[in-house]
Amino acid sequence: MNRKDSHQMANPHRLTTDQVIDLIKEETGTELSVSTFRGYVSRGQAPAPVEKIGRTPLWKRSEIVAWANNRPGQGARTDIPKPRRRRAE
Repeated sequence: MNRKDSHQMANPHRLTTDQVIDLIKEETGTELSVSTFRGYVSRGQAPAPVEKIGRTPLWKRSEIVAWANNRPGQGARTDIPKPRRRRAE
């Protein structure tokens, strides 16, 4: 048994980054790259890891499922105010 398998068996509710990406695709049909997901995490837009084993961050499965099903749609920048249109004179 390799180290990766032993970590999975220790707590099946903890996911590695690759497992998170696979779960997001399974739950929503959306494919995210690892770097996109890491960017979300670093900006606080995705759940933070709940623990680390060595240098490997692990996420709680239920938090990822909830986040994946409730995150804003692609391109939905709600943090930027819409420009006002000028009236034609």
